[in-house]
Amino acid sequence: MGKKETKDKKPAQFKKIYELLSKYTQVIIVGLANVGSKQVQDIRRILAKKNALLVIGKNTLFKKVLATRVQELPDTHEYYEELKKFGNAIKELDSLKNQVAGKVGFIFTDTPVFDLKPIIEENKVETPARVGATAPIDVVIPPGPTGMDPASIQFFHALQIPTKIEKGQIQITKDFVVLKTGQKVGQSQAVLLQKLGKKPFLYGMEVLSCYDNGSILNKQQVSVNLNDIVAKFQQNVQNISAISLFNGWVNEASAPYVLANAFKDLAAIGLQSGFIFDQIKQSNAPVAAAPVAAKVEQKPAAQQAPAKVEEPEEDVDMGGLFD
Repeated sequence: MGKKETKDKKPAQFKKIYELLSKYTQVIIVGLANVGSKQVQDIRRILAKKNALLVIGKNTLFKKVLATRVQELPDTHEYYEELKKFGNAIKELDSLKNQVAGKVGFIFTDTPVFDLKPIIEENKVETPARVGATAPIDVVIPPGPTGMDPASIQFFHALQIPTKIEKGQIQITKDFVVLKTGQKVGQSQAVLLQKLGKKPFLYGMEVLSCYDNGSILNKQQVSVNLNDIVAKFQQNVQNISAISLFNGWVNEASAPYVLANAFKDLAAIGLQSGFIFDQIKQSNAPVAAAPVAAKVEQKPAAQQAPAKVEEPEEDVDMGGLFD
């Protein structure tokens, strides 16, 4: 009965995947190794709020749909009447076929992968070390009480774990490395960690790659922090501007600063001479009153101290034009 139900679902699944491949230009491929069904459902609900749809199915079915979607749909196809509305072949999808391997899921969305990746990967669950699993991290038991009575001391001796009896329980006396990264979990290691109540591994979905309108972004590329890229780009633009200004080069990077400096020079001259042009008024710079002639007692030239004229330093507000 179960096989018949699965067989009956295949046509609907085929059509749904075909429709999604037609609708979305971005497909995020996620690894599902050691991810439980409840965890999948939790992530699926979170993604739904971000307008992202997680699809998990047989790789053979997904490849079959891909092979159909990259070619023009023949009118002899069994689902022709239902699928013809989705238009012509999408040949770019051919680059996606090599990503369909292993235990993977597919997230269809228009939300950028860089925004969704942290959401996808933050949902992790503590998991026991099961026999045959590969350790993703080093597992080390620190010194301290185990909570186990002395009757189990032989078990620890068999594993060559340094211990002592203290306050009626077994205590580990120094760090003991149970597993190294990449090592297979054996029976004794699994039993030891279980006895100690340890769940050393954190498992969750992992973004492996992303199909984006014909291009494939690999694991390293989707891990790029866009804020870091923007910061580095801005720093490089500033460096180019500084070099250009020093050498007197005018280009797209230095032009705003050249204009800003020229405007400040003109504004300083205008404020000093009393010639206030419109741009100075618009910049909200303080405008000095025009000098007024005053009657002063004329003294012989020999007795008059030379007047010291200080050029005012004006802080000209650029009104946000070059900020």
